[in-house]
Amino acid sequence: MRSPDGRERSRTFRTRKAAETYERELLAQRDRGGWVDPRAGRITLADWVAEWSTTLVNLRPSSRRIYLDNLRLHVLPELGAVQLNKLDKAMLRAWRARLSAGRLKPATVHQVHRALRRALGAAVENDILVRNPLDGIKPPRVEAQEMRFLAPGEVAQLSAAIDVRYRAFVLVGAYCGLRLGEMAGLRRHRVDLLHRDLQVVEQLGRDEDGRWAIQPLKTRSSVRSVALPAVVVDSLDEHLRHWAGLGREGFVFTSPDGGHIDPDNFRRRIWTPAVAAAGLAPLRIHDLRHTTASLAIAAGADVKMLQTMLGHASAVMTLDRYGHLMPGRAQDVADRLDALARAAVAEPIAPAVPLDARDFRGMEAKRASSRRSENRP
Repeated sequence: MRSPDGRERSRTFRTRKAAETYERELLAQRDRGGWVDPRAGRITLADWVAEWSTTLVNLRPSSRRIYLDNLRLHVLPELGAVQLNKLDKAMLRAWRARLSAGRLKPATVHQVHRALRRALGAAVENDILVRNPLDGIKPPRVEAQEMRFLAPGEVAQLSAAIDVRYRAFVLVGAYCGLRLGEMAGLRRHRVDLLHRDLQVVEQLGRDEDGRWAIQPLKTRSSVRSVALPAVVVDSLDEHLRHWAGLGREGFVFTSPDGGHIDPDNFRRRIWTPAVAAAGLAPLRIHDLRHTTASLAIAAGADVKMLQTMLGHASAVMTLDRYGHLMPGRAQDVADRLDALARAAVAEPIAPAVPLDARDFRGMEAKRASSRRSENRP
């Protein structure tokens, strides 16, 4: 028999009817665009991942590294030798169950699942598989980490407890909403104390080799200008004079050798001891960003202003994360509308004077006479 791609294929059937039925099914798959050459799926998962990895040119280096590391460490040791067309739901469910039963956190299992799903999805796009065998297998549920919001007094408490070299770090994080990578990648010439402004245009992140490097921001909306409260200006003024790197390209927050801070070392050696000394444990560095959002809302910032300040891609993202901090805002708006309505003074309206039929006929006669006069030569 001849397959939908026009090539000769041989397969034995017990009856002619069975062979014709199979041929009709193949032709129907071709018409639906769902037929692929069975030989294409014989490539192993490991070989496909190696081929697919060369096409990941649109991902940031750190994202590419995370995808490939998750596949290399948690997928390929068990499934790498399996042909793509042999991967089925039962096999993948069993693999996922063993992965979840291990020591990996649900968030890590979720990342591994996403990486494999993307790799198999690419095989479908390249007509190697008809469908993604992970379809219908949901990733593990990941509970969102609880946000922590500091009061201004707690921010001051943490700033006093941390190494003096990083007091400005706490204030920039708590009152400007920069991410850790954005603060670590901040350079001197991006800070304008005279106009109380700083520019967020790059960040520190891991490259493909796992080393820290300066990288572009993840999204266009993350590039932004942030207004500085006076308390942050004062702190940065002293910080730049004593502890920042040298030259306009120098980093604002530095390690002891003058280069950029190493986020891992900073957490372990500086942040964790300071949080404990301030009596605020547990507290993540990212909670400073959440603190910015809560304090800005308390100061009257609306959703759009907060979105711009934090560099979110959309106002929907801002509302999803911080909308629960605005439960009374709708009532505040209603109260202001009520005040406006009560303060308004209505213009007096003259009472209507009814016209009788004679008055109406007289008005019509005057209008007709006026029209005749206008039409005379």
